[in-house]
Amino acid sequence: MLETVQHGDRTVGIFYTYVERFWTVTGRQIQRVEAQEEYNAVHLMISVWDTDTGTALPVDSGLRIVVERDGQQVTERAPWPMLSQQMGFHFGDNVIFGDQATFTIDVEVGTVTVDRLGEFEGKFDESGVVSVEFDFLRGLRNEIAVEKYSDRRGNASARAPMEMEALPLSVAPDATELPGRILGTATSGDAVFIAAVSDSPDGQYLTVSPRTPYNEYVLPLMSLSASVTRNGSTVFEGALPVAIDPERGYHYGTRTDGIESGDELRITVDAPPQVARHEGYETAFLDMPPMVMTA
Repeated sequence: MLETVQHGDRTVGIFYTYVERFWTVTGRQIQRVEAQEEYNAVHLMISVWDTDTGTALPVDSGLRIVVERDGQQVTERAPWPMLSQQMGFHFGDNVIFGDQATFTIDVEVGTVTVDRLGEFEGKFDESGVVSVEFDFLRGLRNEIAVEKYSDRRGNASARAPMEMEALPLSVAPDATELPGRILGTATSGDAVFIAAVSDSPDGQYLTVSPRTPYNEYVLPLMSLSASVTRNGSTVFEGALPVAIDPERGYHYGTRTDGIESGDELRITVDAPPQVARHEGYETAFLDMPPMVMTA
């Protein structure tokens, strides 16, 4: 880790490792991004979380980083929203520094505009810039330990999450921690979907919480929709917008008039997670058929 910096109600964590290849996603298509330069470069990673609860936060307007040396700009870019088996959801990209020196990294943090519920209502509205100094030293970078998993290639498993005290990972809540009544659990495209319904001031709130199958990381930037059928008639049909709160974390949900026992809930993935993938997730969470649960 380089540093953690406070910005309003949020903490911004900046990390780095060796340059890594990754895969970008457009729709349901993936494209591999190879490392063009490794000698004077790192893979820079940024996470943002609510300081009080440790809840990993989306930044809807994205992040932007500017790297400077002696007041002169070296590079400027918008890091990719990414998913890795060790770190979960974060932002990252390969960054070339050119030489060993001291650099300033400015991170522009955007606002959170998705639905914020409960204690998060009205929070994370301010954008701003945080800065850290970075001494790029190849010897120090080369001390980062690398674990090889070639003997597990092709096996259904995942690398264990990294253990870093200062970094809250983007782990979805356990089913027992979700508010309300659990409607069911289903799988689609390697992902696990848990649906729950709880009372709200204007009806009921339907929560759909997708996560990776082993480390249970949240799956961001999806387009989901749902329908509820009762006795052969559709009583609800609509999109499931992204929302976030301390109890449900990053999830997809909407208010409904009510879901009764015996109702059929159909969840459709209109677009899979539009996040770049580190190795191990490059073929997962793409082909995601609809799911049906009985309440």
